[in-house]
Amino acid sequence: MQNKLVIFPRLIQTQLASRRTMLRVISCSACAPGYLFCLPLLLLALLLMRIAPAHADELLIERGLSGAVINKRMAAVTDVTARTPWPQMLAESQRFTPASGRSGAGLESGAHWLKLDFHRAEAERGTPWWLVVEPLNLYDLRLYRRNAHGEFEELVSGERVSFAAGREREWRQYAFTLPEHGPVYLRAYDPGGASFPVALWHQDDLEHHERLGELLLGSIYGALLAMCFYNFFLALSLRDPAYGWYVATTLALGVFLTYLHGHAAQWWWRDWPQWVAMGRVVLPSLWGLALAGFIMSFFRTRIYLPGAHRLLQVIVLSYLFIIAMRLAGAHALPSLMLTIQSLPAVGLVFYIAIRRWHQGMVGARYFLSAYGIVMVGTVIFLLRICGLLMPSPLTELAMPVTATLESLVFSLALAGRIKNLRHASEVAFIDELTGLPNRRALEQRFKLYADSKADQGFSLLTVDLDKFKPVNDLWGHAEGDQVLRALAQRMQSCVRHEDLVARVGGDEFVVLLSPSASKGMVSTVVNRLLEVTRAPVHISGRSHSLSASVGLAHYPNHGCSLAELSRHADMAMYEAKRAGGDTWRAATGTIRN
Repeated sequence: MQNKLVIFPRLIQTQLASRRTMLRVISCSACAPGYLFCLPLLLLALLLMRIAPAHADELLIERGLSGAVINKRMAAVTDVTARTPWPQMLAESQRFTPASGRSGAGLESGAHWLKLDFHRAEAERGTPWWLVVEPLNLYDLRLYRRNAHGEFEELVSGERVSFAAGREREWRQYAFTLPEHGPVYLRAYDPGGASFPVALWHQDDLEHHERLGELLLGSIYGALLAMCFYNFFLALSLRDPAYGWYVATTLALGVFLTYLHGHAAQWWWRDWPQWVAMGRVVLPSLWGLALAGFIMSFFRTRIYLPGAHRLLQVIVLSYLFIIAMRLAGAHALPSLMLTIQSLPAVGLVFYIAIRRWHQGMVGARYFLSAYGIVMVGTVIFLLRICGLLMPSPLTELAMPVTATLESLVFSLALAGRIKNLRHASEVAFIDELTGLPNRRALEQRFKLYADSKADQGFSLLTVDLDKFKPVNDLWGHAEGDQVLRALAQRMQSCVRHEDLVARVGGDEFVVLLSPSASKGMVSTVVNRLLEVTRAPVHISGRSHSLSASVGLAHYPNHGCSLAELSRHADMAMYEAKRAGGDTWRAATGTIRN
């Protein structure tokens, strides 16, 4: 049910008289002075035509006009104070001048009035037509049209009233039934910047337009939601804060897009117009806040760009301040602050991405591409708000399409981050010199075997090379490293896939045999280790003959922890060294002894 107020037509019966300047230029080819005299008159007439009040022609409503933006065919006037009573504005119709296609006012204050004079073609009389206002946001919208009694009625709409009260059609845009004849007046007021593109739709065409728009926007919302779920599970599994910030950024963006296209008011805030009105400031601020968190986490600005990191923290605080002001009831100032902050924030983001790219971060290229894409959509969005671009499928979908592409490219950049994290995880468990597992990998595998509760237990071997120090002393550490790499490969060949050979120190290795290894298999592995270390190692034409001392301990007889089991194996290994090396010993006694 619409908010309506009726006045009598006697208040607005002012007739509009068309003023046309007629100019007749007489050619005087025989008299040059006469021709020169006519020229100033011509220029003066053109000037008078330019400054004289003009009025929009009456519009003929016919089927071919369906879907067209008609701001060029309307008259307009601005009420600077936004306080002029509407009966007075309607009574002073001579104040209206051609709108020249203007469909937005940027951050200008004041109420903007539009007037449409029209009559229907014979074929369109009695057929349902709709006057549709398609702003991306508009706080106060009012329509003035004649009712069945010839009296003007006021319909109050916009974000200031509930969804049902401000619309005559269950649709996200503002659609009003077009009367049989004009004039019709519109008043658009928004202290944060008014946008008021007006289109006429035949009902059949409008229904098709609605279905197509819902399908396209629904696809965009679905894509954003799918990327949120995918990266949410990655955030849980990888425990990387960058993925959490990505999910927050994408969710904030999705909610902001639903607000821009009227779905937030239609789906969530039907009876809470105050939330709809606050959405234009709160939602982009939340998006900017989440994006700043994502940038800090993704680029690791605290480490690599501490100065830019502090500036991002200031921006985050300013977003919080803007949100607090808007929730406290302020309207124009938060909108102005949000607009002013945008330009330096965009410049800072580009600076961070370019610097990190120059520092060698591959993901920075993806980020620059994504951010550039969404900036194109944002520019189109701002041009439409300012009335410099008319509504069309391109201008309507520019923002959601580019924002979805931005989220997709961000997701690709994070996919590259997964590879980096996996590589970093692998490196953390690998010995850099030999490529064997390191002590961390040994601890992880020991815990796995210990937790398996195997009845037969498992064995641990400590392998320490004999006569390795002279290789380093005589031929240098580089050649010693080559010897270690060669022997590491040999030891790896002595065990099965489920067993582990780890380098835990200079020339010390540990072999962890799985619970499935029998006593005979343990003896075979020990003998093969002694054999491969005994064989000469050839480096740069030189032959190095080494050997190994091996200590054997068994879980759980000699220890229930890695440290305790290793201590018993080391004691057995030192017994082998005291026996002259190139042999092995088993730990004696039990854990109780």
